Amino acid sequence: MLTFFVQAQITQIVAEPIADHDTTGIAELEGMITYRIYAELTHADDEISAIFGDSESPLSVTSTSDFFNHSLGSDLGWEINPALLPFFPLIQYDSWFTIGASNSGESSNMGNTIGMEAAFDDFNAGGDFVVDNPIGGSIFTLAGDPSASAGDDLRVLIGQLTTTGFIESSLNIQMFINGLQSQNSVVQGISIVFPTGCDDLSACNYDPSGSDSSSCIYPSECEDCEGNCTDDNDNGFCDCNEQVDVLGCTESEADNYDPNATMDDGSCILGGCTYNSAANFNAQATYDTGDCIFAGCMNPIALNYDASASADDGNCLILGCMDPVGIDFDPSVNVPGACEYPAPCIADIDGDGAVDVFDLLIFFESYGNPCE
Repeated sequence: MLTFFVQAQITQIVAEPIADHDTTGIAELEGMITYRIYAELTHADDEISAIFGDSESPLSVTSTSDFFNHSLGSDLGWEINPALLPFFPLIQYDSWFTIGASNSGESSNMGNTIGMEAAFDDFNAGGDFVVDNPIGGSIFTLAGDPSASAGDDLRVLIGQLTTTGFIESSLNIQMFINGLQSQNSVVQGISIVFPTGCDDLSACNYDPSGSDSSSCIYPSECEDCEGNCTDDNDNGFCDCNEQVDVLGCTESEADNYDPNATMDDGSCILGGCTYNSAANFNAQATYDTGDCIFAGCMNPIALNYDASASADDGNCLILGCMDPVGIDFDPSVNVPGACEYPAPCIADIDGDGAVDVFDLLIFFESYGNPCE
C-alpha cells in the first residue's frame, strides 16, 4: 500500500543498471547485474532525510538470490573509501544503502543510522534487508545535507544492489519539500521500479519503448537473430572464426608445426616410440625415434632375463637354495632350488655336537645287543 503524508514530492524510486557482469569478465560476479537505486523528486532543492522501517511500516529489499557484499565493502555508500578501489576493484560493485553519497569523498559526514544492525548483518551475509520490528530503524541525515538534495537531475542516490536474482522492495522515505523541515513528506510502501525492454536498436529483442540495456540479446558470431548459421568464409561450417582458414599442422610438438595454421590438416610429423608394448609408446608418433623403453628383468643370472629390456620391472626369477639350514642358502632368491647340507656326524651318538667319552659309554652299553 502506498501512503502519502502532506504533499508527495517523490515521483518514483528507479533502478538504473550500471554493470552487466556477463560482459565485465569478472568470474566472481558472472550472471549478476549491479543497479544504482535513485529516488526521483520534484524540485531541485527537495531533500531526502530518512529511509526507515518498523513493524507497522516494514522496510524490505529482497532478492531471489544472494546480494553480493564484498568483505572490504560497507553497509553504507558514504563509508566506501575510494582509495581502495584500484587495489580491490570488486568493492565498486558492493551492495549498500545511502542518502546521496556513493563514497566517503562525496559525503558531508551528516548521515547516520539507528536500529539497523540486525538487518545489515543479514544483508552482509548475502541475505535480504528487512526492518520490521516494533522498535524500528532508520538511515538518516540532517537537514541541509548537500548530498541529500535532488539537484539539477532531480534525483537522490539511495542504494546500490548487485545480484542475479529478482528484486522486490517496500521502502518508507521521509523528505523535506524545498529543503524545509517544516514541509516534511513521508511516503510509505513504495517499490523500486526496474527497467524493462531492450533499448538497443541493434539487438535481436529491441523494444522501442524499452529502457533496459542489460536485457538486450545480440546475435552470436555464428548465428543471426533467427538462429541461422553465418558462414562468411564459405568453408561449409560456422566455427565462430570466420576468417579464411589456414591449413597446416597445429601440433606444437610436431617437426612440421605451423604457427600460422588455424585448421589442422592431419599432416603433422611427430617422432616418438611406435612400439605399443613399450612403456613410453606414443600413439600420435608417425616415426620411431629409437628411444622406446621396454620393461623386463635385467639380471643376467635370472631365469627370465631379458636382454632387450631397458627398464627393470622388478620381476626377476632367481633360482637357489631357500632353506636357511642349507650351507648355500641365499636370501635373495625367489625360486626354490637344491640345497647343500653339512655331512652328519655319525659318532655323535648323544647329539651334543661333539664326539667324546659319553658317546663311547653309550656305545658300550649297547655293544653286543641285537639291533631292532
